[in-house]
Amino acid sequence: MLHNSMYIFLLGFSICFFFKVSWSTSDFSLEGDYLLGGLFALHEIDDVKPMFTPETTECFRHTPSISGYQMLQVMRFAVEEVNNSTTLLPNVSLGYDIFDHCSNTKNFRSVLSFISNNGTIKPKEKLNNYQPKVIALTGPYGSTRTITIAPLITMDLIPLVNYGASSYALSNKLHYPSFVRTVPSNKDLIEMIIHIIRWFGWNWVAFLGSQDNYSSDGLKLFNKYINNTGICLAYQEALSLNANYSQTLKKVDMLNINVIVVFAVPQYAINIIKTAISENIRDKVWIASETWSMNQQLPREPEIMKIGTVIGITERLMSLPGFDKFIYKDRGTTNVNYKPESEVKSNRKTCNQKCDYCTMSTAEEIINENPSFSFAIYAAIYSIAHALHKVLQCDMNKCHKNTMAKPYMLLGEMKNLDFPLNSRQVKYDSNYDPTISYAVVLWHTDVNSPQFELVGTYDTYPETIFTIDNSLIPWIINDSSNILGTRENRYGMTPWVEQPLANYLSPRSASSLKAAATAIPPAPLPIDRRRERAFHLEPPPSPSPQGAWEHRQCSQMKPHQKQGDLRAVLQAKKALSKRS
Repeated sequence: MLHNSMYIFLLGFSICFFFKVSWSTSDFSLEGDYLLGGLFALHEIDDVKPMFTPETTECFRHTPSISGYQMLQVMRFAVEEVNNSTTLLPNVSLGYDIFDHCSNTKNFRSVLSFISNNGTIKPKEKLNNYQPKVIALTGPYGSTRTITIAPLITMDLIPLVNYGASSYALSNKLHYPSFVRTVPSNKDLIEMIIHIIRWFGWNWVAFLGSQDNYSSDGLKLFNKYINNTGICLAYQEALSLNANYSQTLKKVDMLNINVIVVFAVPQYAINIIKTAISENIRDKVWIASETWSMNQQLPREPEIMKIGTVIGITERLMSLPGFDKFIYKDRGTTNVNYKPESEVKSNRKTCNQKCDYCTMSTAEEIINENPSFSFAIYAAIYSIAHALHKVLQCDMNKCHKNTMAKPYMLLGEMKNLDFPLNSRQVKYDSNYDPTISYAVVLWHTDVNSPQFELVGTYDTYPETIFTIDNSLIPWIINDSSNILGTRENRYGMTPWVEQPLANYLSPRSASSLKAAATAIPPAPLPIDRRRERAFHLEPPPSPSPQGAWEHRQCSQMKPHQKQGDLRAVLQAKKALSKRS
């Protein structure tokens, strides 16, 4: 009864989706033998307010997000590639229906459209008889948005192949049976962050997040996995968009915390970093989660170099051959299909398939956007295509189009997928989670054109290996503290220097570095040249029975134990930048 009532209630708000979309050649729709759904945040709601009367969320009225539009284009590109392939689905075409998904809780219309059949939904119809509008879908971006809509999709076992939701809760197949993801879960990301902290021997850290499922899940896992590691979580806070960011950062500074994990979605991370700049918070180490580690705007903020060092974690960036050409070609024909707002039917505006800024975006703006989730979207579309290939019993020449293909059949094939894609292997475990291929990037904000430099990797296929090249971390070169000593004792490794820091600094900075090296004698560290060191990850430590170790360990630490000599190291780095 509750199941049926929920459908009836939601259907009352979804009338506009049962009109046929006429823009078959637009960014949002493409006809095909099998339809895929796509959810992308083309706009973001900056100020969420309580709703006291039923109302429609019209995404186009909110802040544009060109990053979301770039993600949409990656899906279109992948579908075009699949359709042009003569071997994957040789005589079958994929189409799509894409919607702007800007709200955490109010974008049900698109979902109801996906699970409908000819404009109706029949909750009591047997699963093996029901054919929803889409065979599978990808998106949305973000854990909260995904958790909100997932029950409507997964109860009919429609594959929800997600590119941007990392909450560990979604790995629970009892709750989310058809949820598949092409990005690692928060569990993997938190383990990666902890390995970075332990690698450098840091033990006095802050954890700042946002008030959503993504951050709360990350904080819960962080608290769990730092037990018995020697790491003390000295400060933690989940911030709202309207929070007092200045007060939070002042508290962190007063506690002499110099390592800050910012595990938040982009809007919150941007607020944190901009506040740190304006409040003159200096010489910190900022560990960026994958949501903002490749942000294209923050590294260009004036004076950002003063806040310290930003180390980011992102999915290993993979190029998409042909994507740039696809975008340039698409931009050359966009204006032909564009209809101004005045020509769009009024009922069409509420369907969230409207984007005024999209047609005005240049090819360069799209191509240069944050690429963190591009391969994940690309892999999602190819995973669906490979599963359909198996269901339709395709060979190199044709697919059996008379074979019945239901969404749950694709889901059954996805668990067994194992195929190469742009030098990566796409495969899933029993929870439909992917293999991991993370990159550690260092922000270079002290140059005219900010850069992201690869300084480390973390892979779980074909074996689990984590490595960081210390020679690329600025403060390592003239490290007179014992930060690496802690790491060496813990992992049984020795630091190495593979190439001089001057290789990637400007000539002026390089000469300053050489002069400073004389003034600040480097620690007598063993050098292992021309070799990449790596170690096999240890399993995460098991939590202590009462969970009280963390607080006891924090309370027993003295100030100098909490930070070691990190502040002195960062001050030395600051002295280098002044001379350059």
